[in-house]
Amino acid sequence: MQGLRETAYNYWLKGLNVVLLKEKKPLHEWRRWQTERQSVSDFEALPWDEADGFALIGGSRLENGLYFSAIDFDVKNVNEEAKHKGEQALKHLPITQIEETPSGGQHWIYFSKTKPKSASAYHDISALELIGEGKLCIMAPSTGYRRLNDNSPTVVQNLEELFYIALNAAGLNIKTMETPDIQFWFNREDLARQPYKGKNPPCINGLLKGTCEGQRNEHAIRIASFLVNFKGLSPNYALKRLREWNRFNSPPLGDKELENVVKSAVKGCYVYGCDDEILKRNCIIEECPIAPKNKPLTAEERERAERLLEDSKFMDYVVKYGRRRLIGEDNVLILNFVTICSGQTNYPISTILSGFSGSGKNESLRAIKPLIPDGWIFEFTTSTPEAIKYIGEDFSGTLIIYEAQGVRGETGSLSLRAIGEGESIETIYPIRNELTGKMELGRAKTQARNFITTQSDLDIHPDLYRRVFKYEMNHSNLLTKRVLAKRLRDAALPQSLKEILYGKENPIPYSEEDFKNALTLNDWKAEVIIFPPSSLLRLLDLAVTKEQKVALRTHLEKILNFVRVIALINQRQRLTFKIGEKRFIIASYEDFHKALEVLQTTLQETITRLGKRQQEVLNLFEEDDTLDKHKVAEKLGVSTDTALKALKSLAKAGYLKENTATKPYTYQLLQKEPNPLGILENPSQYCLFWQESLQKFLKHLSETLQGKGIPFQLLKPEEREAKLVSNDLKAGNMERSQNLDFSVEKTIPLGCRVEEVPSEADLSFSFERSRKHLGFQDIPREKNIFYWRRIPPAEKCELCGQLAVEYEVKLPQENVVLRRCAACFQRIRQTFANTVWKESQACE
Repeated sequence: MQGLRETAYNYWLKGLNVVLLKEKKPLHEWRRWQTERQSVSDFEALPWDEADGFALIGGSRLENGLYFSAIDFDVKNVNEEAKHKGEQALKHLPITQIEETPSGGQHWIYFSKTKPKSASAYHDISALELIGEGKLCIMAPSTGYRRLNDNSPTVVQNLEELFYIALNAAGLNIKTMETPDIQFWFNREDLARQPYKGKNPPCINGLLKGTCEGQRNEHAIRIASFLVNFKGLSPNYALKRLREWNRFNSPPLGDKELENVVKSAVKGCYVYGCDDEILKRNCIIEECPIAPKNKPLTAEERERAERLLEDSKFMDYVVKYGRRRLIGEDNVLILNFVTICSGQTNYPISTILSGFSGSGKNESLRAIKPLIPDGWIFEFTTSTPEAIKYIGEDFSGTLIIYEAQGVRGETGSLSLRAIGEGESIETIYPIRNELTGKMELGRAKTQARNFITTQSDLDIHPDLYRRVFKYEMNHSNLLTKRVLAKRLRDAALPQSLKEILYGKENPIPYSEEDFKNALTLNDWKAEVIIFPPSSLLRLLDLAVTKEQKVALRTHLEKILNFVRVIALINQRQRLTFKIGEKRFIIASYEDFHKALEVLQTTLQETITRLGKRQQEVLNLFEEDDTLDKHKVAEKLGVSTDTALKALKSLAKAGYLKENTATKPYTYQLLQKEPNPLGILENPSQYCLFWQESLQKFLKHLSETLQGKGIPFQLLKPEEREAKLVSNDLKAGNMERSQNLDFSVEKTIPLGCRVEEVPSEADLSFSFERSRKHLGFQDIPREKNIFYWRRIPPAEKCELCGQLAVEYEVKLPQENVVLRRCAACFQRIRQTFANTVWKESQACE
């Protein structure tokens, strides 16, 4: 039964073990599956050929932490009154996935946050049973079972409790309702892994204010349990706090009674949840550091958020918004935005913003911070290494450290050594032991896995280079003039007055709340598939030393992670597929282009990372046009060997021109900045590579999964969720996909419903688009003569904005002269390699 196996496999992917049946009886031993997880080989080894049905084990825990359970409305061998009571009770249960049984009964399938126990004692009076721990639940499409609706299992807090409430609501008046104990403090399983280090919630602070007779013991046991069982503090400390609390009681409890309360808390390991009646009285959810921060969105808020996620200009809007506070630094705005988003993904990225004071480092963060959801960032203003200890261990976003002292120096290297590895952030700092008086190393750990830091000193600890991206702010005089001119204009015409008089300039059609809501709707834990070009190996050309080349092993992963995060931001516009509950995003060629566009200077800064001595040598060329090892050694007070090593490394990196015709060798300055990467000099070629790789990947994926009998869903890029375009494929309806060079029949297994994928026109990357991407849209396509000449270095290239103009190019049949730097000039020549190029004395 192919449909039976596919359905069972989908449940298996969610973490549930499968028991095969024949005429409703197990075909194999299944008791061990109550405590062990079935492997893939275990699942495939089940006797599928003999089975006519399958069951799931009640009370089994799914991979998401929920528990499988069901309400069985069994109408066999019960009277009409019991059936009527059962029908009345079902009306008080939330609607969920419902399946019909062979006898005309029903199974109501739920996922419960607390593990339910089985209960069959009330079947005779209500026709209802609770299928919980240790009991099998037969599932459709087993023989005789079928789905009655399209609902998924509803998630409930406590199905066992709901079961008894429903029975009582039906008039059964059951007195012995057994409600299982709360398993996790404040219903937060994620906080149960380690002692809580955050702030007290308002409900606990309310108890600490003291109470009156009749409530003292109830409050005391909750306070003691909170301190000992949730925060992991010692019983002696808890007793000390109870004695302080006792002074506010009227009248106070006896000291012996306080000791007994602490002993009871330790022995009983009591846990209290948010549904506790006493804690609920003091609940202020808006101020609670433990309560989930994301409020439910209204229909209008969700619609606007989804429209933003599907807008191809999403990243452009981020830049436009950031320009309100910072101009001339578009790339750092995107870099900061992607870095912060990466803290929510499986691909964390860390960044160091370097530059002089006043260059806009902090402003670049404040410019985009209003777009970030609450709880995603934790900010420090002037941090020392031990400051991390004040962060709650439950925080799992991005740390923003302003002017971090921990970036340099011996203590700082310890504090940030664990940062950027994608696991967690731990700081080590000196602390005095109050008992012994000796200095010890203290440790503090947070779940945050990435950070952004700003710092003015350019001397960063070398060990950090391989862990982070380093971005140096633009210090050019041209940008300084732009900033000064803007501030002078704003002084005469403030922004608020300008908007009143002329309206908003370049208005953004979305609000800050729209951005926050949109980001919370994305699936940040999805995995991303990339088809990277082999030209990334050119990164080796940027590295100078052996250590820098070895560090490229981690640099490459950071680049790929940056692409992955951009794809996750744009996931509503990307090709997606699902296998069971696992979701995969296929990064577009546009994501790769955007990543390299943003990281161009960052990679050069991070990989080439000029040492202090090399920087000193480069600075000497501001006074002298030509230098040799003797002059450098004299000016810097170092040996000639040291000077020669520095000069040769700079020449190899492309900073200096080495003249071997002289003795000793002389060196001239070529450029103060590294050579352009040139990884994607031909975007159209990479796009074709991406398209071919996509076709091969999907073909291999579909054939492999089809051979294993595993279904998957191919999702439409622009859709918010997996809305399926076509129903189960039927014979005679094997349409060919317009964009893939193979049929849908070969691509998608039978029984799997698929989405449309982009058309050929969408996937193609025309010559015209490639020229536009490189900024050459003003160059005609006719194969005529290009006249060019070299000129003395002048202003910054208007295309890349990085290097000085050194070439002029006269366009054929156009009265236009382009002025380009050496790198951009070479790109034009490569793009128009089939055109005739002639050197000229003048391009007028």
